[in-house]
Amino acid sequence: MPITTLIVDDTITYRKILSDAAATFPELQVSGTAPSGSLALRKMEQQPVQLVLLDIHMPDMDGVETLRRIKASHPDTFVVMVSGISSRGAETTIQALQLGAIDFIRKPDGANPEINFQQLISDLKPVVRLITLRTQLQSGMATAPAAPAGTSRTTAPMPTPVSRPPAPLIRTGSVPNRFSVVAIGVSTGGPEALTKLLPLLPGNLPVPVVLVQHMPPLFTKSLADSLGKKSPLKIIEAAEGDVVTAGTVYIAPGGRHMVVRKEENTVVIRLNDGPPENSCRPAVDVLFRSVAATYGDSGILSVILTGMGSDGCAGVRACKRSGCFSITQSEPTCVVYGMPRAVDEAGLSDLSLPLEKIAETIVARTKR
Repeated sequence: MPITTLIVDDTITYRKILSDAAATFPELQVSGTAPSGSLALRKMEQQPVQLVLLDIHMPDMDGVETLRRIKASHPDTFVVMVSGISSRGAETTIQALQLGAIDFIRKPDGANPEINFQQLISDLKPVVRLITLRTQLQSGMATAPAAPAGTSRTTAPMPTPVSRPPAPLIRTGSVPNRFSVVAIGVSTGGPEALTKLLPLLPGNLPVPVVLVQHMPPLFTKSLADSLGKKSPLKIIEAAEGDVVTAGTVYIAPGGRHMVVRKEENTVVIRLNDGPPENSCRPAVDVLFRSVAATYGDSGILSVILTGMGSDGCAGVRACKRSGCFSITQSEPTCVVYGMPRAVDEAGLSDLSLPLEKIAETIVARTKR
């Protein structure tokens, strides 16, 4: 059965564009539109839907408040935010993702309407795939195994919903007794997961944290700012030449690969515009390979959280060869058990933990 979809936007033009774009997907059935959050909520009371495409900025009730009310009254409804390309739009989108929106798409802003429309369809493809597979999960239907990611943000089919034990651990290096860095990779569902994880880490964490969250430019800066207000740690969007210090979280900027390099007696952040890996830039594998080269003789703690695809698996393998303890987020607590599953099934995970247990494990091991 097609996924019933409600389009919510305060402009009639964009309601039409979104409706036409959604209509190109046989998986979706647009059951209605609404020009405001309040009207959308009234329509959902009369006719519940499975998916809401929700504009961020609306006059009577903005997208965040509408999202809160949808989650309160219709917790199983998937909400995808539709964001303008601006700093204000990015900040509000991050807030929505932290509150439980499953994903977001950006409103194209080019001069060519046909190119804009095709870009919108392209951005919707991974979202539709995600919602389709999540709907199948809810109904108990099996899904196909995850495939490589398809765009630079967070795309790849979800894994099968059937739980199975991780593969036997493949130990290619020693288990460190001490750690010098925590490396985190995360994708779909990341802002919500990081909002729960990072505030539980103490401000005096004795090691630095380097982190890739698959996101476009602007959004990673808003994510770092938002998380920094909630956490005792210093959390920043990394910049070229930053000196890596303990008690600081460095988030790779959207659209650029981040690596760490040892230069003289310090470790510094370097950014580059190399080709995407796993269709992602920034890519977890790129960061983790540099972590393996820089910190391999002093102990690495790797953490792979919720996300589609397999980005991070090859990076964890490289860290394992150097000396690494690997944690993956457990399937039931993931929005998408794709990236952690790739590490689990490769036999590279030392511990598969629910999200709420990961912070205490990081603290316990880095404070040894």
